[in-house]
Amino acid sequence: MKVLVPLLIASIFLLSGCIDIITESYIVYASSPTLIEYNISYGYRIYLKGNLNFNYTCPVPVNSIETNLIYPYGYRKEKIGENILIKWWFNESGEKNFSVGITSKLVVKSFVVDLNRKGVKIDEIPEDLINQYCRVESTKESEKNLIDPRDPEIVSLALSIKGEENDAFLVARKIFEWLKKNTCYKAHEGNANPQPAIETLHLKSGDCDDLTFLYISLCRAVNIPARFIRGYIIDTSKGSPRAVPHAWAEVYVGFGRDGWIPVECSGTSNDVESEVYQNFGVEDAHHIRIFIDEGSNDSIEISCKGPTLQYTEEVDLEDFVIINEYKEISYGSLTIYRDGRREFK
Repeated sequence: MKVLVPLLIASIFLLSGCIDIITESYIVYASSPTLIEYNISYGYRIYLKGNLNFNYTCPVPVNSIETNLIYPYGYRKEKIGENILIKWWFNESGEKNFSVGITSKLVVKSFVVDLNRKGVKIDEIPEDLINQYCRVESTKESEKNLIDPRDPEIVSLALSIKGEENDAFLVARKIFEWLKKNTCYKAHEGNANPQPAIETLHLKSGDCDDLTFLYISLCRAVNIPARFIRGYIIDTSKGSPRAVPHAWAEVYVGFGRDGWIPVECSGTSNDVESEVYQNFGVEDAHHIRIFIDEGSNDSIEISCKGPTLQYTEEVDLEDFVIINEYKEISYGSLTIYRDGRREFK
């Protein structure tokens, strides 16, 4: 028997931070961690009886300082874009319990860019970036393209939002504002697969994958390179930290991290200005980058699929994510100045 296990993306609501201070000169949001250190372990627990053929691709966290393999057999390392992948392909037999995955040590720092910056002109973006990050992307199983900058309806909408503006940063912001005004976060229970971008546009709702894929499609439709980030959000609302699977976007505007800025598409505030302040060009220290899209169908397949396996008698598979040795090293308040500057202070 052969089984393909989907990678479940259980998104969480990203609530807007509470405002502590409002003056004529600035807005200050509640203090939050700006530098966090921890270990993260993730993968699959396997309960086997009989024979098993197992194939699993596991990305190494982007900010990993040190990574150890939980199952150090039957693997090879590969690289796709900016990502390091551990690929397991092995056979096991008998009656046994074991785990496959990795443990990584991370130090993550909050990131923010000013809102008064000027971006690169869209018609001056390097052609190689447009060729790589303005393409259609999808999985083999999806009937419609998940990221689709060529869909006529998406193209028409993106062009109408862009208007005559040619600054990539300002157009990316306009598209984000449209997204916040016209869509809402809504999980689709019982179906772990992402919605195609055109379906999210019609429904005006979706989870983190869906909203991110629609935003990326709109940006790519006007030749702004955009890509998704797959990872986790650390949630400490119940005391002990837990990692919740998540996805968000990056757009190329000519500044930020090598020209890219993060865009969190899953915020749930009804205040568009607040969403821009906190989620456009901001990535707090609770975001864990696991996989960066490199613009191909292969990368979206890797990010959306779990392991494949063949077995003879009985096998149970259970995914796990564990955060330990969690330390909040520094704190700061996101501060928005009236002239567009932003900082954690």
